[in-house]
Amino acid sequence: MNNYFDNEYEDISSKSQETLDLNSFSSKETSNKSKRKKSSIAKKQQVFKTLLTLFLVGVIVVSVVVSVFLVYAFTSVDGTMTENLDELKLNFTTTIYTKNKNNEEFSEYQRLHGEFNRIWVGYDPQLAKSKSEEYYGIPQNLVNAFVAIEDKRFYSHYGVDWKRTASAFANMFLHFYSSNQGGSTITQQLVKNLTSDNEQKASRKIREIMRARYLESHYAKDTIIECYLNTIAMGHGLYGVGVASNYYFDKEVKDLTIAECATLAAITKSPSYYAPDDQPENNKIRKETVLSEMLSQNLITEEEYNNALTEEVKIIADKDNLNETDINSYFVDALIRQVTKDIAKKYNYDESHAASLFYNGGYKIYSTLDPSIQKSVEKTFNDAEKYGIKGRDGKKLQGSFTIMDYKGHVLGMAGGIGKKTVNLGMSGFNRATDAVRQPGSTMKPIAAYAPSIENNLINYSSIVNDKKTNYGKWKPVNWYKGYWGNITVQYALERSVNTIPVYLVNLMSPQASFDFLTQKLGITTLTNEDVNLSPLGMGGTNGGLTTLESAAAYAIFGNGGLYYQPKLYYKVLDQHDNVVLDAENEPTIAISEDTATVMNRLLQGVVYGSNGTGRGASGYIPNLRIYAKTGTSNDSKDLWFVGGTPYYVASCWCGYDKQQDIPQSTIALKMWGAVMSEVHKGLKSKSFDTSDYAVPYYYCRSSGQLATSSCPNKALGWYRQSGIPQVCKTHSGTAVSKPEISSDNSTVKKQTKKKATESNKATSTTEN
Repeated sequence: MNNYFDNEYEDISSKSQETLDLNSFSSKETSNKSKRKKSSIAKKQQVFKTLLTLFLVGVIVVSVVVSVFLVYAFTSVDGTMTENLDELKLNFTTTIYTKNKNNEEFSEYQRLHGEFNRIWVGYDPQLAKSKSEEYYGIPQNLVNAFVAIEDKRFYSHYGVDWKRTASAFANMFLHFYSSNQGGSTITQQLVKNLTSDNEQKASRKIREIMRARYLESHYAKDTIIECYLNTIAMGHGLYGVGVASNYYFDKEVKDLTIAECATLAAITKSPSYYAPDDQPENNKIRKETVLSEMLSQNLITEEEYNNALTEEVKIIADKDNLNETDINSYFVDALIRQVTKDIAKKYNYDESHAASLFYNGGYKIYSTLDPSIQKSVEKTFNDAEKYGIKGRDGKKLQGSFTIMDYKGHVLGMAGGIGKKTVNLGMSGFNRATDAVRQPGSTMKPIAAYAPSIENNLINYSSIVNDKKTNYGKWKPVNWYKGYWGNITVQYALERSVNTIPVYLVNLMSPQASFDFLTQKLGITTLTNEDVNLSPLGMGGTNGGLTTLESAAAYAIFGNGGLYYQPKLYYKVLDQHDNVVLDAENEPTIAISEDTATVMNRLLQGVVYGSNGTGRGASGYIPNLRIYAKTGTSNDSKDLWFVGGTPYYVASCWCGYDKQQDIPQSTIALKMWGAVMSEVHKGLKSKSFDTSDYAVPYYYCRSSGQLATSSCPNKALGWYRQSGIPQVCKTHSGTAVSKPEISSDNSTVKKQTKKKATESNKATSTTEN
């Protein structure tokens, strides 16, 4: 029993122990779970602390790096810009302008450029938004197109779009976008365009950022966008929207449609990949993206968007639209040289630097050229088959021609016979400006007759003696190998007598004649050896004249005695319309207006006189009077014809580059006439102005004095009021009344037809 109870107790005790053991295990398990949970939390906390520590360390590191960067940027990187955006001076295309047919407004004629072909176009946001018809600058839609696709936060950031920069940087590693995203703002792109800083280093980007912020702090947004649109690369060597609009659409920027604006904005991301002529599909896709951006940014309406999408953009893409030419005319070559020399002189530059400025300065040159007159000149002088007469050595005849108005403005020019094939540059040979040749008898009116009349040494009908005269060991010989004895001044000039102008130069002194040519008529091509009787009296100079100087000198006989230095431009402006050169051509009084009238009538006798050496010219322009003079140098190596109408004055020279005699003695006259007949087509009849101080009288042809009713041989002459001759004493009688002269010279014409031939007639028509 005891055993039973004992066993029973043992069983109970055993079970109790098991229960205790189970409870103990459960308690231990719970404790272990708790411990594991706490351990897990502790581990998580440790990881969190570690990550937080790393994050904080990273923040600190980044902060330190940024701080160092900022310190470096603000202390070590030069973020200033030397360029003045208000007067930006870059390599821009120079444009030549000419007056239109109405001779009022100027229009573009030709462009010249160096490495960069770009035309500056201004931007006025007020006028652009108002769409004024008188506005010729960048339209607002074009600005909007570029801003929409290139930098939509342009008007809100301060040079750097940090959000876009960070996004572009992150995309380099995480590839959020399918293509690399540009982080540069329009301002940053402008910095790159201006500095050409393409270094692939972080320091370059830092400089770009600092410079962008510098520009933003110094210039208005409108100025920045204007400069940007004038400097961006647009493919095919074109820079800026101005020349791009001309090339791709044959339009001025102001006339672009929204679709065309988007087409241009599509190019700039990669000109070779998005050029609308070479890559039309690529451009079309990006153009549509530009339009979509413009719509989403409320820069265009839904209707404008739809219209632009459906618009057919016509791509011209022709360099002819740029008004460029491979071969310049002789006028343009001379213009380049004159402007370059004037810039060098005014600003104390050497000519090479001035030449670089000409091609790259973006100048607006308002030239004196008349394109229609230039075409007339070229029509004749390009015809080498007709006028390029071969000499003994087989070389073709050469020549030059200059035509100008009576205020010194050169209207057209030729520097050779035959089609021009090369550009002359600064050192090439333009015969119109560089061929210094003996002027022959064209020297006589300007070196002898005009100054002699001005000083009252002679008058229109003074009697002078054509006789053999020795001046030391030298004597002048006439081309007709004889002497006429007593003749009038009028006849001496009409027949191109040699002895009389030599006598006049000797009378006034060679130095006085030389001074008149060089100081009153601006002739620079004579030498000190030309202070002599033969060079000044007969034109056998050691130096000589060019057609440019010759035409300017003869202009005094058609404009009342005023000498204007020949100019090929009115003014030169830079791309911001600042005046670079101003060619206001102030005249000098070479001779008095009454002397000019007398000389004009004397030189008309060369053309219309029965013995005039230039009478062949009268048929070229039948409705207008011409004054002129022929010229032939020794052995007929140089032939000249210089003359004017009431509209223009022109000089023509013909000769060989290697001098030899010319087989056709009238070739210069013929070429002058061929050009001038073309130039004067359609022009109304017009008369030369007559001075109130010059008066017409009939004179006695034998005495040279004022005619009486008894004088058997009378002619009409013109006189200065201060130099009217006495009444004829050889033939007593009543003085002939002063004739009435109509505005169209009808009385003069009538009297000229009646004029009798002098008793001493010559048969030859060649002069020396």
